[in-house]
Amino acid sequence: MRMMHGILAIAVVTLAGCGPKPEAARAPSGRSAGGMGGMPMDRQGMQMMPMMRAHLDSFAGMQPAQMTAMMAAHQDLASRTMDAMGADMRGMGMQPDSAWAALSDSLRRDLADLPGLSGGPLKSRMQAHVGRMQRMMAMHQAMMKH
Repeated sequence: MRMMHGILAIAVVTLAGCGPKPEAARAPSGRSAGGMGGMPMDRQGMQMMPMMRAHLDSFAGMQPAQMTAMMAAHQDLASRTMDAMGADMRGMGMQPDSAWAALSDSLRRDLADLPGLSGGPLKSRMQAHVGRMQRMMAMHQAMMKH
């Protein structure tokens, strides 16, 4: 079972490196992100969600040492996903509410603090972090339906 989690973790890290880059990383094309009728041309935050969900699910059975080994890839994927969700919202002319801002701040604090943790504290904090990230993605998905 541990071997399977290790293989899954390697696969997720590999896929994360191949994932789409946030819109901000691309050269401006002169076209508005609003597209036709004010709708975003592509919702990168929404596109990244399946990969992010699989990545978060992979942490469920990991030991702290495995989490530590995946930390750099996690920080990158989580940051890119959060940035893409923010770009989706801006593309639709949405402003973050206080709940979104608080959750975003908590997630960014997690990403700063997690690399300094190990053992039980890392496992506990990572579980809480995964829950917060899942809540943010659910909030984002609900907002994108409007």
